[in-house]
Amino acid sequence: MAEERASGSETVDTPGTTAAQGRKSRSRKYAEQAKQRAVRERERAAREHEHVAREWSGRLAAASGAGTVTMQARVDADFARELENDAAVLGLRSTSALVREGLRLVHKQARELAMADSYDEFYGGQPAPVSEVTAALWSD
Repeated sequence: MAEERASGSETVDTPGTTAAQGRKSRSRKYAEQAKQRAVRERERAAREHEHVAREWSGRLAAASGAGTVTMQARVDADFARELENDAAVLGLRSTSALVREGLRLVHKQARELAMADSYDEFYGGQPAPVSEVTAALWSD
């Protein structure tokens, strides 16, 4: 029987299979490859996360006995001026307050990404199930 290629214009005779079976087989193959790539990417991201966490824990270990830790960053002068304007808009009265607010936002984003990763891990990369109520409210 004839089997269509991905381009759709070429057919190849494959004994014992129909074109639909061939497409279904390729779809399963590509889905499996995509799943394997996703697993490898999650494993790579986990290794990177562990590396960064070890690096940070080593830096902050010496300061763990203190009530506060000083963190610094260099920024270019134009960006610093923009940040001063941003601080005024937000009602932040000092550079330290501005930096603390920025670090809070970084922390919040990191927690959200970690939670999203845990959902992906729990559901195996598949979408989380939707309740009947949500499905009814958002049906097309």
